[in-house]
Amino acid sequence: MNRTAAQVAKILGVELPQLKRMTAGFTDYLSKAANTEKGKTRIFNDNDLLVLIYVGHSWEDEPDLECIRIGLNHDEHHEEPFLEHLYLHTPLIQEWPDGLDETWRHGILLVGGGRYEYLELARNYRQIAADLLDAALSEDSVEQSAYPVLFAYRHTLELYLKIIGEIGRKTHSLKECVRLVEEKRNLRLPSPMRGWILELDQIDPGGTSFRYADADSSMNNHYEEWFDFRHFQFAMKRVFDAIDMAVSRIGGRV
Repeated sequence: MNRTAAQVAKILGVELPQLKRMTAGFTDYLSKAANTEKGKTRIFNDNDLLVLIYVGHSWEDEPDLECIRIGLNHDEHHEEPFLEHLYLHTPLIQEWPDGLDETWRHGILLVGGGRYEYLELARNYRQIAADLLDAALSEDSVEQSAYPVLFAYRHTLELYLKIIGEIGRKTHSLKECVRLVEEKRNLRLPSPMRGWILELDQIDPGGTSFRYADADSSMNNHYEEWFDFRHFQFAMKRVFDAIDMAVSRIGGRV
């Protein structure tokens, strides 16, 4: 993000005259906007600030400018302590960055009214859920990952059912979604997929059982019952493949 000289000075904990002295010796490492001609407002981007944080870290009454330049030439200003200083003074929501292009892979542009088409969003959730479960099984961390995995899959399933049934947001019940899908499409979902969906609804009828630490009353009916995540992985792939195919046949209408 962009910052004024006053903002940069505050972040560095220095006065403006000292900031000017710090920038004077390192103009080659700063952006054009930070080196603007006299009388124009200087604007510092994130990289400029990293450079100046590094310079400030090494600044003394008689700083060794050549030593600082050597560090900057070796990109030492991108190391963790300086990035941490930058991030501690950066808001979560920022203005459109200068130079934004396809190489910027570490963020997104938040768009009012939604970023994704409904089916694309459902498929994104499906991929994340699958990745979480793959990682949990391969790293032997199912115990720690179980609820986030279950929540991700359940939310994905709800999205898919609402797409194929053209259902609004009025319900989070998978059982109700199944009923509305079957009513809308004049069909009965095949076994065993239908049964698996309804089993998930039994343990999480409102979409909250896997979201919070406190026990949900619906979970009390399943005390000390085994839940096999390798089978769950198999079952969910079958369910999502079938629904995905059905959604594609009807054109993904919502």
